[in-house]
Amino acid sequence: MRIHWACDNDIHPPLFGATQRLFGLARGMATRAHVRALCVVPNRSRGAREEQVAGVELRRVKSWHTSAAWWLERARLAPSFTAEAGHRARAGAYREALGGRADVLLCDLALTGLFRGASGPLRVYHAHNVEAERWRSTAPRVWRRAYWGGRLAELERRAVSESELCVACTDEDARLLRSLHGARDVEVVPNGYDETAFAPATAASRAAARHALGLPEHAYVAAFVGGDWAPNHEALAWLVERVMPALAADGFVLLAVGAVARRFTGRGERWLVLRPETPDLAPLLAAADCGLNPVTSGGGSNVKVPTYLAMGLAVVSTAFGLRGYAPLAAAVTSAERDATPDVLRTRPRGWAARGETAPASLGEFAWGTLGARLAESLAARRSAVSPGVRAGSKGAA
Repeated sequence: MRIHWACDNDIHPPLFGATQRLFGLARGMATRAHVRALCVVPNRSRGAREEQVAGVELRRVKSWHTSAAWWLERARLAPSFTAEAGHRARAGAYREALGGRADVLLCDLALTGLFRGASGPLRVYHAHNVEAERWRSTAPRVWRRAYWGGRLAELERRAVSESELCVACTDEDARLLRSLHGARDVEVVPNGYDETAFAPATAASRAAARHALGLPEHAYVAAFVGGDWAPNHEALAWLVERVMPALAADGFVLLAVGAVARRFTGRGERWLVLRPETPDLAPLLAAADCGLNPVTSGGGSNVKVPTYLAMGLAVVSTAFGLRGYAPLAAAVTSAERDATPDVLRTRPRGWAARGETAPASLGEFAWGTLGARLAESLAARRSAVSPGVRAGSKGAA
């Protein structure tokens, strides 16, 4: 089986969040099928035009309008999803870049313009979030926000109607895709972790990680990892301004990693350690005692939760931050924000520090496992739907 996946991210190296999901699922699917990923990237991208990684064939196409849309959002004139119009106009060129025959065409929202004219393959809309719903709480501050929110809902509804299957991250997202957009066939594939990269640190690697970061031997290190989006910005600001100052005198350190950390560059507090986004996250998390996820808004689910658990760390999260991870809830300390400082003062220890085995359900969230199962599901659907139905379908799938 041949699977073509089109997205507007450079998925390798996977830094965090969306790119980890995209590459993780792709390499998992590649154990069951031939997977070719089209990555529409900004003009400044230095990635090779073609690359083979972990069984996934990557093809990168540069696009100036991706950068233009990014700048429009920064200028508060229009949201970055307006790049979709440019992608839709170039759908033919993108199909040519993907090349050859596909049994499955899987597209992220911005690239769903490729569905029109693709009557042969099974058309699958891959939804990182329910964007129309996420807009309510995380919309950028742009001119005519209500108008753009309507446009986004329209785009998402069209993606659902032109596909035959939707892939969602959580059961809640699946319900919203059905109720808001009329999706009939939705498969839930949760967010996971990179089982090839994350495992509990040895005593030696933990000591080396702390030495590299200049951390005191007996400090209690709480980590927060996140990409560049509003819920992460708000959560980290809350930690920096409301939680850590009161804990610092007791030997607590906050390690913030990822694009979210850029907002706090230049601060001089000794208890705040900032590191940029990196494809090699494990050596940094090796220095931590616990991972934090105090988010209160957003969509989809947070990749950081299974990542922290895979490292053997204690995990402290809001109930909202646990969405999509019901099987892992028993391994996580659920605490709303008012209670978080008191929970941290107990210096929680993760399963590895307690000398226990990993939570039984954790392996089910490995990207390789999730991707392989998705490929098997797509193969079953592909064989069950006749070419005539695929070519003529106009409804949600």
